[in-house]
Amino acid sequence: MIKAVIVDDDMTTLQGLARSVRWEQFGIRVVGTAINGKEGLEQIEAHRPDIILTDIYMPVMNGIEMLKALREAGNTAEVIILSGYEDFKYAQSAVKLRVNDYLSKPATLDDIERVLKEAVDQISKRDAVEKEERELRELLAYHLPTTKRQLLKGLLEPGFCQTGFFRKVSEYLKLDFTGQRYTVVLIEFFAGRERLSHRHRPNDLALFAYAVQNIVEELAARKDGVYVADFQRNLLSIIVAAPLHLKQERARRQAVQVAQELLDHVRDLLKLQVWAAVGSVAEQVGDIPKSYAAAVDLLASREKFSEKQLLLQEDVRELAATVPRRPIESYQAVVDAMMLGQEELVETCIDELTRVLREGKAPSINDLREFAIDIVGIVSLALHEHGLQIEHFRANFSIYKELELFCGISDFSGWLRDLLIPICRAMHERSSHKHRKTIDFIKRYVQQHYAEDITLDLIAEKVYLTRNYLSQIFKQETGENYNSYLTRVRMEKAKELLLTGNYKVFEISQIVGYKNNAYFSQLFKKHTGYYPSELNK
Repeated sequence: MIKAVIVDDDMTTLQGLARSVRWEQFGIRVVGTAINGKEGLEQIEAHRPDIILTDIYMPVMNGIEMLKALREAGNTAEVIILSGYEDFKYAQSAVKLRVNDYLSKPATLDDIERVLKEAVDQISKRDAVEKEERELRELLAYHLPTTKRQLLKGLLEPGFCQTGFFRKVSEYLKLDFTGQRYTVVLIEFFAGRERLSHRHRPNDLALFAYAVQNIVEELAARKDGVYVADFQRNLLSIIVAAPLHLKQERARRQAVQVAQELLDHVRDLLKLQVWAAVGSVAEQVGDIPKSYAAAVDLLASREKFSEKQLLLQEDVRELAATVPRRPIESYQAVVDAMMLGQEELVETCIDELTRVLREGKAPSINDLREFAIDIVGIVSLALHEHGLQIEHFRANFSIYKELELFCGISDFSGWLRDLLIPICRAMHERSSHKHRKTIDFIKRYVQQHYAEDITLDLIAEKVYLTRNYLSQIFKQETGENYNSYLTRVRMEKAKELLLTGNYKVFEISQIVGYKNNAYFSQLFKKHTGYYPSELNK
């Protein structure tokens, strides 16, 4: 209930207000009264009211002095001044003290209740905004690790820098990507006996990967302009930034130096086989995907250079052809979908991966086995972050025995479905609780702001998640996509308004967020089976 304090030196006014105003009807309870500003301060400090009704001219301390002291102390209560007409000029100074309204005595009961209702409405709006901001802060704290990963990984994707997510999150994290050149460095590593011994379990690959990740992140923390953009099973993507005032060749040498340092650390500390590829130098943040693509192509050619661990663009310029490119992006996408619990998306990604493999030169059986090992490693690492292993879903799992059954791409895609779909279904069950708070916020936001242009991009910016990620978890949790949900809410509200008989069709169209009346009518017909004019008769 909303609390109120009345401050007035006229006892008749105090008693009259307390008896005559229909406080309960407005959800208000009078928690204290005072006869001067000094007592008023004491009552306000004791009860922390939401509304203050006060006179101006009072003994000991007048109303303006009291309000000034309150505002300086940070009090934000809604204030209504009820004072004599001759005090009006004096009350003008109250504007700076954020006063809601001014009523001259004697005020009618209707006038007093009118300004009280306005104050209550203002409090409700303020509370709703504060609640929304509080929820958004909580969601941001909850999503921050995911948000930062999505930002850095997104830099590798074409067009990402034009999104609202990039603008808002980089600003929040105080990451300035202007005035710099960028070079992508890829680090790929293997355990020496990984493909030769059956004694290594998939989870061992995750442990190797975490050790490498720790080394890389420690180095990135010590060096300015070094970012870990993405981390897969045995492949890390690192972005090295250099100021624009440095020449391009200097920026390139800086990236090569980082790559060499990482090579040395991973090889010497963990005794792993390791390669690094240095992409082209990007002149601005939006060109990072070109540098990434160049580095991926370099790694695809590493078997041409059995003695080289650090691969540079000049190393492959003389090659007449390169080895088939491993579909890194495709099989990372399918594992991401699996971890989100999106079975339909997993199926789509497997179909897309199969299509990629069938295009161009067909991969050999050994290539397919290499791809399978890559995917098992990525799955193992993704599960490891949740304290899980593949063996939790497939007892006695042995990738080496399963690789022997591969005879072609169809066998590979079928094996992939058998591996990923059961895990996907289990992750769907686990993720429901994780995302519930985010989805509940979005639903409430839509219910409150359906008349506004609340696109999925706008909602994603609010909760600091990428549009695609939010779209996936919304569909996963609700069973419908965001736009369908928004339209359904608007149509249900439109139907309610039509049934009241108080509005014309074009008015309802505007109220529920549609500027085009014809488009609104068509949508209404699609969702209800009849036109709004038929219901509005």
